[in-house]
Amino acid sequence: MKNKAEILDLINKLDDHIADDFESQDLDFKQWNFRSREDNVKKMITYAVCMANGGGGSVVFGVVDNVKGRENALEGIPFDIDTTILQKRIYEKTDPHLTATFEDLFVENIRLLIMHTFPGMPPYTTTDGAATIRQGKDCMPFTGTLRRQMIDTSGQLDYTEEIIYEDWTTIFSHSAMERVREIMNRERVDETLISLSDEDLLRAIGGLKDKYLTKGALLLVGKPEAISRIIPQHKWSYRKMISDTDYSHRDDGTQPISLALYELERFISVDNPLVTIESGLVHPEFTTYPTIALRESLLNAFGHRDYRMLGTVMLKHYKDRLVLTNPGQFIGGITPHNILHHPPVARNNHLMDLLDRLKLVNRSNLGVKRIFKSLLIEGKEPPIYREVGNNIELTFISSPLDQSFQKLVHEISTKGVPVEVDHLLILQYLMRHEQIDTSHAGYITQRGTDQAKELLSVIMKDFDLIEPIGRGRGRYYTLSRNAYRLLQDSLRYERLQNLDKEAIKTRILTVLKDRDLTNAEVRQITGLDRRQVNSLIKEMATDGVNIVGHGRGAKYTINK
Repeated sequence: MKNKAEILDLINKLDDHIADDFESQDLDFKQWNFRSREDNVKKMITYAVCMANGGGGSVVFGVVDNVKGRENALEGIPFDIDTTILQKRIYEKTDPHLTATFEDLFVENIRLLIMHTFPGMPPYTTTDGAATIRQGKDCMPFTGTLRRQMIDTSGQLDYTEEIIYEDWTTIFSHSAMERVREIMNRERVDETLISLSDEDLLRAIGGLKDKYLTKGALLLVGKPEAISRIIPQHKWSYRKMISDTDYSHRDDGTQPISLALYELERFISVDNPLVTIESGLVHPEFTTYPTIALRESLLNAFGHRDYRMLGTVMLKHYKDRLVLTNPGQFIGGITPHNILHHPPVARNNHLMDLLDRLKLVNRSNLGVKRIFKSLLIEGKEPPIYREVGNNIELTFISSPLDQSFQKLVHEISTKGVPVEVDHLLILQYLMRHEQIDTSHAGYITQRGTDQAKELLSVIMKDFDLIEPIGRGRGRYYTLSRNAYRLLQDSLRYERLQNLDKEAIKTRILTVLKDRDLTNAEVRQITGLDRRQVNSLIKEMATDGVNIVGHGRGAKYTINK
């Protein structure tokens, strides 16, 4: 945004330039219409909206923008124009209301008028719904797509940062704050923060500004009746499902996030089977749905939901799964296929910042990985993210604890190489499907081909948990003998090895029915080395396979 001195400097250059040469993202020049004052007011309203949506800027009225020569370009405006009336008209005709400021600039007894519009919290429109946005030198139609992109990717609009101009003590819930403090203690937050009074704590984290709560703070520690009145979009729901269409129990609430979290966890715990593992003097307990996964996902649902939309954070509890949905789509380029490794993007930056400072969530995109890891490390299936209409859906499959896999993870974690979520995803896949290739390893870990190859290499060489079969594009991987040993299932390895050998023999016999093969060709087909091929061909003599010739000229044939 240009100040008066900068604008005057540009005007002094109009003998060699036209005003259009100096127009930019935050500056425009406009001619005054001496025949219709109302036309000028409408133009001011339009440009106030345009500049506010575009990040703020200045418009100089009284300048013809396409004429060279200062004397010809400076036409000015009438001396009797009252800027107070102009300011009032702009305020009344914009939504949300805009307060433009005006400055007079006199050049050789010619009155110019500078209108400054400061950046606020777009989108802005006129009261009849029209809107433009500044893009370069032009005011472009502010379409629905552009509005969503601005809100979702630029972070210029944060509903949760808005201030509630009411006595904060009348809308504050002490029980909600106590619940927050319990979580802070459990997460071992700095004692100096926990020891603060309620007012000082809210002020320290940015939830209380000049004795007024933000909407984000109200969502955390507000009274339910205040939330229902001020943020009617906030709601949570629980359904104990007996089928896709029927339920045996329901509950709904408008309690703040801290209390909603407690209520939803309480409902789940009623039917979240517990397994106790005897291990020496310690008997650890494991639930079907890990607490870490549940808490992180619930907080993410509340923290990332779209508070511009009506709707509820809904948790449906089926016999074999949990399904959590929240209003709002993925933003900032995040999709279900890259959510594991995409840089963090927040729709409600202020609310997520409050949750982060209280240690209720982690803003470094570790929350999603914690959800995955807490499930995978117990041998459970990974969560499933989907975008369904204008909602995000997260599904947890009811999976039993796999003690042998848990022991395997513990064993390899002692080797000094970090066990990452990507490694666990590949190992869990192999537990269920027995083989995986590079392409599918990349798909399930949301990584590129080169990264997938590196992951497989680490699991093979550093962990000794997989082994390759085949070469080139046909190569795939299976769990190694060592992996089955750690899983206490060595017989399964031998059985699979025999099955693999029989499959290789079948492949060779199929080709030999059409043509002879050399040792090199068999190696290419099977991925075996020269010695292994020789040994295998000898075994296949009973199948009618013969060796013809000697040395490099030797070929394998079959009795036909």
